[in-house]
Amino acid sequence: MAVRNRFSSTLTETVTCSEEGVFVTSWGYRLGSTDDVEGAAARLAFLLAALPA
Repeated sequence: MAVRNRFSSTLTETVTCSEEGVFVTSWGYRLGSTDDVEGAAARLAFLLAALPA
């Protein structure tokens, strides 16, 4: 799936599910397993957070 920060169109990521049941970003970061969808979503939200400069 493709996800993005709702406040910034440049903060985007593509997430896939591996054959092992692990959510992985397009650059290879393992977000977590399908057994813990909430934890994986929290990690993804952290990665896409727009932090003040």
